[in-house]
Amino acid sequence: MVPDRFDPAALDQQHLTGMLADRMSINLEKRLLRLDETAVIEGFQHRPGRQDWIGEHAGKFLDAAARAWMYTPDPRLKALMDRVARELIAAQLPDGYLGTYTDDKRWTSWDVWVHKYDLIGLLAYYRATGYAPALDASRKIGDLLCRTFGTAPGQRDIIAAGEHVGMAATSVLEPMVGLYRATGEKRYLDFCRYILAAWEQPNGPKIISSLGATGSVFHTANAKAYEMMSNLVGLTELYRVTGEPRFLRVAEIAWNDIATRRLYVSGTTSSHEHFTDDLVLPGEDVSDVGEGCATVTWLQLTWQLFRLTGDVKYAEQLEHTVYNQLLAAQDPSNGNICYFTPLDGKKNPTPGINCCVSSEPRGISMIPQLAWGTVGNAAAVLFYTGGRVHLPQATITSETDYPASGQVTLGIQPSAGAVANFPLLLRVPAWTTHYTATVGGRTWEGTPGRFLTIDRTWVSGDRVRIDMDMTVRAVDGGHSYPWSVAIMRGPQLLAIEQDLNHRVDDLQLAGLRTLPVHLTDARSKLAINWTGTPAWALDGLVAGKPRELILIPFADARSYRVWLLKPASAFGS
Repeated sequence: MVPDRFDPAALDQQHLTGMLADRMSINLEKRLLRLDETAVIEGFQHRPGRQDWIGEHAGKFLDAAARAWMYTPDPRLKALMDRVARELIAAQLPDGYLGTYTDDKRWTSWDVWVHKYDLIGLLAYYRATGYAPALDASRKIGDLLCRTFGTAPGQRDIIAAGEHVGMAATSVLEPMVGLYRATGEKRYLDFCRYILAAWEQPNGPKIISSLGATGSVFHTANAKAYEMMSNLVGLTELYRVTGEPRFLRVAEIAWNDIATRRLYVSGTTSSHEHFTDDLVLPGEDVSDVGEGCATVTWLQLTWQLFRLTGDVKYAEQLEHTVYNQLLAAQDPSNGNICYFTPLDGKKNPTPGINCCVSSEPRGISMIPQLAWGTVGNAAAVLFYTGGRVHLPQATITSETDYPASGQVTLGIQPSAGAVANFPLLLRVPAWTTHYTATVGGRTWEGTPGRFLTIDRTWVSGDRVRIDMDMTVRAVDGGHSYPWSVAIMRGPQLLAIEQDLNHRVDDLQLAGLRTLPVHLTDARSKLAINWTGTPAWALDGLVAGKPRELILIPFADARSYRVWLLKPASAFGS
C-alpha cells in the first residue's frame, strides 16, 4: 500500500572498503562463523531450554547470517546457516509449535517471543535462499498463533502470554506482517490487527493511545526500551501494508521523543534496559547504558522511518549510531560483544549466549543497506564509505579514508550507457560547517542536515570530488553531566583512553572557551598495541597542571571517559 521513499542498494550489488568493511569482516569471521550451533539449537531438540528465551538465538543468527551471506556469499557461512535452519525446522512439532518450553509451560514467559525470532530468522533465510520448507515452517507457526490467540471462546490472551505488559509477546507483530507479505494470506493480517486491539485492553501496554496522548515512551507501559521499539518496528511494517496514517504517526512520535529526550551522545538509548525520564542520561558502568538489543532496535526503527519518509534526519541518526554505539559494543580484536557500553567506565565484551551477543551482529549486518540506494529516480549516497555499488542509475565507486578526513571522490559510470541524466543525492552531515561537491568544473555548496542534489547529464568517467570539514565540537553534558562536555569530530564521539592517559578521573579541559575545539594528529604518540587507531591531542589539565590529552574514537576505546570536566574558566570563576 505504501511504497518506500528510499530503496537500499541490493546487498549483492555492492562492496564496501575501509573502516566499516573491517568491522563487518570481524562480525563475519569472529562472531557469526564462531556460532555455537549446538547451544542455540539444543533447547528445541531437548525441551525445555536452559534459558527462558534460549530459542531467540537461532532466529537472530539466521537473520544476521542471511544478510551477511547475501552481501558476501561465503560458502562457510552458507553451510552453517543451512545446518541451523534445517535443524530448527526439524525440531518443529506437528501442530506448528517451535518453542523451547514443555507442553505444560507453553505460552508463558518468553514463548511467543521465541516464535517471533523463529519467524524473523526463517523468513530471512527464505528470502535469501528460496528454501521452501523455511516458508512452510513459518506458515505453521503463523497458523498456530492464529489458532491460539484471539477473542473467540477457548483462545488465549496474548497480553497475558508475555513479559513487560505483554510487549514481548506482541512484538511478534513485525514478522507476522512479514508472513502476510510473503504469502498474501489475510488471516495473518487479521492477527496483526488483533495485536493492535490487544494493546488497548485494560491489561495491555496501550502503545498507540498512550503515545498519542503523552508523546512519551517513558510514560508508556513500563518503559522497557527493547520490547517497545520492537513493537514500533512492527507498526511501521503494518503501515507499509495498510497505509493507515496513525501507525506511522505513532512511530514518529516515539522516535522524536527518544531522539530529543532519551538519546545518549553515543546514539543509543536505555539505562537498566528502560527508557529514562526526560534528559536523564546517566553514563557510568553502574547505569547499564545502551543495552545492545536496544541499540540495534533503535537502528531498525530509524531505518524503517527513513525508508518510509526519506527524511534526511533519520539518515543522519543512522550514521551517528553506527559509527559510535553500534561499533563501540564490538571488540575488534576478537568479535566479542558488550551487553552494556558505558560512556564513562570500562567495556566488558563477552562471547557466549545472551540476547545482545546475538543482536549486535544483526545491526552490523545491516550496514550495507544503510550506505546507498535510490530515492525516486535519484541515486543517493548516505554513508561516505569506500567501495562500489551498482544502482539502477549508475555504478558508483567511492574513494575515501572517511572518517579520518572529509575528502571523498565518487566515480560515476551510467548504467544506461556512456551518457545519462539523473539526480545524485548527497547527504550533507548536520555536523559539518563546510561541504562542497565539484564535478565538470562546477561546484555546489551543501547545506548541513540536508540532501545536496546534483541533477545533470552524467558522462562515463565523471568524478565528483567532495570536501567536507570534519568539524570538531564540544557537546554539553546536559542534565546528567552539567559540568562536562563530550568531544566529537565528524561523525565520531571521542574518548580519553585510560591506557593512553594517566589519572583520567582527575583531568580537566583547558581553553574550552576558544571555539572551535582544536585537535592535533596524535597517531605517532600511540603505543604499539594501538596501531591503526586514529588519535588526536587536546590541551588539558590534570591535577591543575597542563597536560596534553590523547583522545581516540569511542568505538575503539576500552577503559575511558567520554564526559570531560570543563575548565574552571568555563564557569566564570
